[in-house]
Amino acid sequence: MSDLSIVITSFNRPLLLTRAVQSVLDNAGQIEIEVIVVDDASSEPLPSFRDEKVKVLRMEKNGGPGPARMRGIRAAKAPWVMILDDDDVVKPGAFSILSRALRGQDYSSCSVIQFARSNGSLEGCFRVVKLSDYLNGKIKGDFTPVFNRSNFLGTGLSYPDNRAGGEHILWWELAKEYNGIPSFSDVLVLTLEDAESRLTNVSSQIRKAEDHYQLAQATLNRFGEILKKDFPQEYRRVCLGRITYGLLSGRRKEAREHLSEMPNCGAIRAVLWVITWAPLFLVKALFRLYRQR
Repeated sequence: MSDLSIVITSFNRPLLLTRAVQSVLDNAGQIEIEVIVVDDASSEPLPSFRDEKVKVLRMEKNGGPGPARMRGIRAAKAPWVMILDDDDVVKPGAFSILSRALRGQDYSSCSVIQFARSNGSLEGCFRVVKLSDYLNGKIKGDFTPVFNRSNFLGTGLSYPDNRAGGEHILWWELAKEYNGIPSFSDVLVLTLEDAESRLTNVSSQIRKAEDHYQLAQATLNRFGEILKKDFPQEYRRVCLGRITYGLLSGRRKEAREHLSEMPNCGAIRAVLWVITWAPLFLVKALFRLYRQR
């Protein structure tokens, strides 16, 4: 049996996928690995992988990274499962760092541990991250999750079924309900910026405005009361996101209703109220200007 499964989901990015897979194979060393590529119903042909360590699964329809990752986790044979994006690469020496971490402490009761990506940062070298740490900025940027497969699947939790991602909901849930997430500042994965389309890209956010709206709604449904009581700045940010993406997806009526729930926004509320009456093309143009400022 493999020591580690690496799940890589991909959609219409064969060249980046090839690079990501090769970075895993090049750094495997003495660790027994399996690589599970989950193609999210790409229209472009997949690369041909000859290494027997690589297994390819295909989703019947495009559903975003969450469902594809969950399929990969369920298909994994190893006890630990690492998630890698197709536009990132494994850093040389990453698997040695991971092996030392797993040998150094008993994480058999954990559902997931995580390591910094090159754009992630943690206060301290190691921290069991709680919900408050996410919301107080003790942990920032992106981290690479390594799941204890059986424990994680046993929680019944999953990545959000949403084309825009929204994995923060999963991390917040695990941090809140399962005694925190053991987190390391050691970098396992290099986040590269040469992908043509990323979820954080402005055009992608406009195109997937409805998905972002649903994520904001889901965040408030699950954590709204906690945010409103203990983290008002984050509550305001999520409320603003719900209004913004509501407008971008044509939900003008809902956006006006949500304005009444947004606290301490004075002049911003007045400006947004005016924008709710603007044509959609103008709303999109204003959003682009705001993001590019």
